[in-house]
Amino acid sequence: FFQMILTVFLSNNEQILTEVPITPETTCRDVVEFCKEPGEGSCHLAEVWRGNERPIPFDHMMYDHLQKWGSRREEVKFFLRHEESPAESNEQ
Repeated sequence: FFQMILTVFLSNNEQILTEVPITPETTCRDVVEFCKEPGEGSCHLAEVWRGNERPIPFDHMMYDHLQKWGSRREEVKFFLRHEESPAESNEQ
């Protein structure tokens, strides 16, 4: 049973963060639900690497995603954005 800890920043200033336990079954949606306030509306998870930000799809498996970063994982930051994901809203 493998578990990783994903650090998610809850605000832009990187002072408020939460640590989310990640298993091979954890989806991006699970992470968002874990991080957001009860009753809070649409949120999405974004990853920021070298100044580039991209939203992560809700159905993404986070364990695999982190594995793919390999040794660069330390350079990637994850932010909870308190708005609907640009990717999700495009599909509707």
